[in-house]
Amino acid sequence: MTNGTASEAETAVRPPIHRLTHDGRSGELFVIFLINLALSILTLGIYRFWGRTRIRRYVWSQTSLLGEPLEYTGRGIELFLGFLFALVVIYGPIIGLYFGLDVELPDPGEEFGGTKLNRLILFVAIMLLAIPILMLFYYVALFAAYRYRIGRTSWLGIRGGMEGSAWRYGFLGLGLGFLNVLTLGWTKPWADSVVFRYRLGRAWFGNGKFDSHLDADGLYSRYALAWIGTAAAVGAMFAGLATIGLDGQVLDRGTAVDPVRMQIIVIAIELTPLIVYQLLICAYKAALVRNIARTLTYGSVRFRADVTFKDVFKLRIPNLLLMVFTLGFAYPYVVMRTTRFIARHVEIHGDIRTAAIGQTEVGTPRYGEGLMEFFGIGMI
Repeated sequence: MTNGTASEAETAVRPPIHRLTHDGRSGELFVIFLINLALSILTLGIYRFWGRTRIRRYVWSQTSLLGEPLEYTGRGIELFLGFLFALVVIYGPIIGLYFGLDVELPDPGEEFGGTKLNRLILFVAIMLLAIPILMLFYYVALFAAYRYRIGRTSWLGIRGGMEGSAWRYGFLGLGLGFLNVLTLGWTKPWADSVVFRYRLGRAWFGNGKFDSHLDADGLYSRYALAWIGTAAAVGAMFAGLATIGLDGQVLDRGTAVDPVRMQIIVIAIELTPLIVYQLLICAYKAALVRNIARTLTYGSVRFRADVTFKDVFKLRIPNLLLMVFTLGFAYPYVVMRTTRFIARHVEIHGDIRTAAIGQTEVGTPRYGEGLMEFFGIGMI
């Protein structure tokens, strides 16, 4: 009797477990996608900002927590104004430099040299030197995109928000990116934990703040597997290319090979490291997602993501293949697969007292994620 009472007490205090539910249909989203594509073509691409807003509203509205759907409150005009801002910030200096140097490309059959060639070389050199600036803008765009989406997401009328400086995040990401280059990628697990912790620890929902204690625990062994496997694949690639001679001749046989067949062989060899990396990195991605969920809190609420290598593999690889071999037309299906993956694997542990959550005081951005358009960040 005593054991039964203790068991009942333990069950009574166990926090409830909640999951997101997603009821969207790929067919419905595909219709929205086709309409957006047609209108974007007719408007020379301008409508895509309103089209993306329609897609987000559909996906958000079909995703629920405790039976209450999420709501996306962003507007197409905000994304469009953000894009115009990005045009000025990114393309403005490039265009100004191009015309300022009076760069001229050679006409067909024209002998190219002298002053024209020197101006083109100077333009290319300046653009190469500007790569760190573009990397900085990439991380700024990443932070701004997440801040915009969180700020335009609400549940039960309560919206999210994100504090912090996009520029500070940009310099943090830039510095860690250079460190990854100097260490040939071996600081990536630690760097990933730093940038995710920075972003997650500055997110709000209502008047409650998220907190993250993310670290690189358990990440290095899985990353090492991907790094060593990819390095071996690169070595195999060079060895394979070395066996192929000029004019499609195999050096160890000295026989000519059909040019089309040879081209296929060369492409397959060159793609080998990329394929190996995409396969092996799935274990690292799964561990990273588990760590993010395990170390993330919202007051007394905890999170869990029961994600394995197999789960990530079954999500990433088919998504990549679908997007490549359908030339992007599988986009609605990929979005649905990804959203269902999140809903299926993410658990929320704790009592979500909605009545106690007040509206956030964190400000929202005035316009959308324009820089994201330049770098193409994010699926939705």
